[in-house]
Amino acid sequence: MESRNIIVHYHIFKNAGSSVDQLLKANFADKWLSYDTPDSGAVISTERLADLIADNPDKCAFSSHQIVPPLPQIDGKVYPIVFVRDPIDRIRSAYLFEWKKQLGLDEPKGSLKEYVESKFVHRRRSAIEEFQTIRFSNTDTAGFINSDSLEDSELFENATGFIESLDFVGIVDRFDESCELLKNYLAPAYPDFAIKKVQANVLQDITVGIAQKRQQVRDEIGDDLYESVLERNALDDRLYQKACEHFERLQKSSDSSLKEAV
Repeated sequence: MESRNIIVHYHIFKNAGSSVDQLLKANFADKWLSYDTPDSGAVISTERLADLIADNPDKCAFSSHQIVPPLPQIDGKVYPIVFVRDPIDRIRSAYLFEWKKQLGLDEPKGSLKEYVESKFVHRRRSAIEEFQTIRFSNTDTAGFINSDSLEDSELFENATGFIESLDFVGIVDRFDESCELLKNYLAPAYPDFAIKKVQANVLQDITVGIAQKRQQVRDEIGDDLYESVLERNALDDRLYQKACEHFERLQKSSDSSLKEAV
């Protein structure tokens, strides 16, 4: 079987995934495949992803909400695309999607405070509680490890290890910079990959900074619930900081490589 260069987009809910998918579709057209199983709660294992890639020899880019680490083992090179987001910023975006856009409403069906309270009824069972850390912490190639069976330190170590092993990581609130890094990252395999201005499924003002967004969330839900949000996303907060640090290292390395090429 011929060796292939394969792009794998880990489409994390509310992590700019729709915008990334637009970029992939614009560049690869029918050679890009977006695939999820009908079961929204299902996980596509690393082994199943490898089978999916093998079953679609005409595709060079794959996107899915349901795939998890580790990277698939294939006859060729995998170019993973992963974006990480500030967890408090994610909460408002998830709220506007689930309680407004997804329901086809002009206004959310309830307040942000009510949304968070409804999600926090069951610990670590929603998209707004340690969601990124849990998702990226998987180490089972045949399935998905029950996060309840791991200590927080192991969850964080696994997730951080995965993020820091990547040659590309994007930061949602630095999307344009991330796209430039993505272009340089893909250049060895896809030198014609073009960055286009995209904003798909964007539900918030992208000109507002993270500190201001956090304050807005605090103002809306109150101090007590906000402190609970911070406590229940402490791992995701640390993961976001680690991802930002890794992103900046990758930027510097990419810039140095470009200067040497010139």
